[in-house]
Amino acid sequence: MSPYSPPEADIQNPSRSIVLKARLLLRRRAAWLHPWLYLSPALLVMITMTVYPFVYTVILSLSRWNLTFARPRTFVGLANYQAIFGSADFWASAGRTFWYVGGCVSVEFLLGILIAFLLDTHFIGRNLVRTLILLPMVMAPVVAGLIWRFIFNDESGLANKVAGLFWAVSGRAWLVDPRLAFLAIIVADVWQWTPFIVLITLAGLQAVPRELIEAARVDGATWFQIQRFVALPTIRSVLAIGLLIRLIDSFRNVDQIFVMTYGGPGVATSVLGFYTYIKGFKFFDIGYTAALGIVMLFIISLLAQLVISMLVRTRENRR
Repeated sequence: MSPYSPPEADIQNPSRSIVLKARLLLRRRAAWLHPWLYLSPALLVMITMTVYPFVYTVILSLSRWNLTFARPRTFVGLANYQAIFGSADFWASAGRTFWYVGGCVSVEFLLGILIAFLLDTHFIGRNLVRTLILLPMVMAPVVAGLIWRFIFNDESGLANKVAGLFWAVSGRAWLVDPRLAFLAIIVADVWQWTPFIVLITLAGLQAVPRELIEAARVDGATWFQIQRFVALPTIRSVLAIGLLIRLIDSFRNVDQIFVMTYGGPGVATSVLGFYTYIKGFKFFDIGYTAALGIVMLFIISLLAQLVISMLVRTRENRR
């Protein structure tokens, strides 16, 4: 019998051959289905917690629905988006948001990287100092906001007492002056989230090959030159991820602003996150608020894409 000829049993019993082929096909399909069965709990949670709320928010953003009026939800298309982009309040809040995010993130990165480089050196009590520096990060934003509200109190706050040691200043109303209030919410955010940049920078520095640092020292490089030309380029990817996380967090910050200034004085500290909160939970304009959320998601996605493209370009340049 030829090695390529079918088995005699299959020739004599064609129904058995069909059954075997069917079983083989079912096994192949089952093998393809197994990974999806294992992933199904996680996929179900993701669809329930992410996909469904997003789709529902998009539907709400295309509707007119205000809970202060006894009217049913009606479809209005892009009317909410037209109202947003035609609103002077939205553009003013967007401008304040970019100043706020830019100020917070830039100062946090400058201080965080510098502190991380200093903590990467050897000195007595280094582990204790590292632990103490990370404490603000584990605090709830509302609690941090309340602490800084007391610090900037115009009558008994620590800020006026410290300022009085260097300048002839007493009773300055930090949270009443629009410029000082905006500066105050930036200071509070920088104080709480600079430790996050310290943490990820320290983690990245642990992965820097010590051979590179020792070689730079042998070549006569100073401490600053080692950090600038050896450490920083090596941890650039880690810093890009930290930048992305902080951009997203700063952009949607509401907690600290709520307890420190409530968007005031006037609207001086009303950034997009707080503006969205007011529209949703004070005026109960659900459709408009949902559209604001989609617009914020679009802006954050653009910023994230810029950071990711920068990260990819950096990796390609290394190759």
